Amino acid sequence: MDTRVDVTVLGSGIGGSTVATILARLGLSVAIVDAARHPRFALGESTIGETSFLLRLLAARYDVPELAHVSTNEGIREHASRRCGVKTNFGFVYHHEGREHDPFEVTQCSVSAGPFGPESHLMRADIDQYLFEASKRYGAIAREGVRVQSVDIRPDGAVVTLDGGEAFRSDYVIDATGRTSVLADAFGLREQPCRFETNSRTIFTHLRGVVPYDSVADSSGQPNLWHEGTLHHLFDGGWMWVIPFDNQPGSESDLVSVGLNLDVDKYPRREAVTPEQEWAEFLDRFPALKRQFANATPAFGWISTGRTQFSSSRTVGDRWVLMSHAAGAIDALFSRGMANTMAVIEAFVPLLMKARESGDYSAARFGPIDTLNQSILDNNDKLIAGSYLAFRDFDLWRAWSKVWYLAWNLGVIRVAGTYYRFLETADPGLLDRMRQGPVPGSFCPDLPSAQEQFDACFDVMRRVRDGALAPADAVPELALLLGDGEASPGPLNLHDVLRRWHDGSMETQRLLYQWGRTAAPRPLRDYFDYDLATIAKAATLVRTV
Repeated sequence: MDTRVDVTVLGSGIGGSTVATILARLGLSVAIVDAARHPRFALGESTIGETSFLLRLLAARYDVPELAHVSTNEGIREHASRRCGVKTNFGFVYHHEGREHDPFEVTQCSVSAGPFGPESHLMRADIDQYLFEASKRYGAIAREGVRVQSVDIRPDGAVVTLDGGEAFRSDYVIDATGRTSVLADAFGLREQPCRFETNSRTIFTHLRGVVPYDSVADSSGQPNLWHEGTLHHLFDGGWMWVIPFDNQPGSESDLVSVGLNLDVDKYPRREAVTPEQEWAEFLDRFPALKRQFANATPAFGWISTGRTQFSSSRTVGDRWVLMSHAAGAIDALFSRGMANTMAVIEAFVPLLMKARESGDYSAARFGPIDTLNQSILDNNDKLIAGSYLAFRDFDLWRAWSKVWYLAWNLGVIRVAGTYYRFLETADPGLLDRMRQGPVPGSFCPDLPSAQEQFDACFDVMRRVRDGALAPADAVPELALLLGDGEASPGPLNLHDVLRRWHDGSMETQRLLYQWGRTAAPRPLRDYFDYDLATIAKAATLVRTV
């Protein structure tokens, strides 16, 4: 049986379900197809401000309240799931093999306070299903538990044929299937070898019986409890995520997501060693971690990956596109995956709607999406590769982490400012401005000097890698680059690269707003052209949609 639709979406995870929901809400006929069935496990469980504000922005522009619901911890609990956790901070605890943890060797970044509340730890099985069901409510035709047999891209349209013979004919195909991308496989798009400098692998599961790190180690005097946020255990050669879903009152989950990420050069995969054995060996090397996980048991078997990174030679073609997670992947550090996904969706939907008006679905029409996909991945690769290099020395880590802190703040500044101004004016041209900067896919697309600053910081780390610069000598170089950067907001105090606590208070946000309106580079000032009163109004709007 053949069914005619406007768009076929492959994959019903958070990316596929989000874009299918938006397009169905806009009145397009949409088919969404997945080989698996909901609910199902997925990684990408920790939100950041950029993710949440992009969800709010998409919700406001396209009148999709479900996206606003999953943009706040309160909204998630009310509408989508009571199995999600709260995130008040990014915590980083540095460890030395065979030694007790030194309480001084920590950093913590408090998540911005404010009327939207804290960020969230997402039980992806629940959130993905919530958005998948939303796409169906808006009219999407859904097929679960069925594989794609073939994709035939023709001059006049695309035909997606499923196992069993059912076919969807459409103008366009969106591949949101992730690493196992249907189109990447069909068209031979994966780069071999992968071009990225980061070279890591992961073992992960959900655990029960994990005790808060706060209860097994001496306090470091940090602003927030480790257990109230996303905790990163760092060590030379890798890091571990600890994402609790049981860390707020009323949570109906007793699970904690845990993933061990290892530099492949330092810790190559050993085929004869099971992931369970590797986990046990790892804990034996770090006393404080062994106490935290002493009584933990897996909810399902440990999963061990090969190299986490993959890349694609191109991510658009005539009548098709790869969404962010199908285009490539770097590493889960800093939780940027969902933000990248939403940024690509935000840029893609207007292009698709214009293509429908003209009937032009060519690769050239969607060229900006390929540029965005590839640049996002390349810049995230540098951010993560630099972090793995920094893990060899605590002071170097403290300094390099300020590069991430700056990137994180610039991302939130641009999206939040656009969102607030859009609520004030309802002008979609403001959203177009976010994509028209000279450096698309960078952490500050409006400002070439910010990309130059970032690249210069990464060059410092390359010199450390090559043995041309000692970690102790790299620290002041990074301090100079960060402190004197054109895009470095004064209130972030980035010249002090050894600072351990990063403040997300309302007072810091007020000072950032002042800086943005009076001292920021001209291309950034437009993102502060909103009334502060709009922030509280926006939070009320999100709560009531």
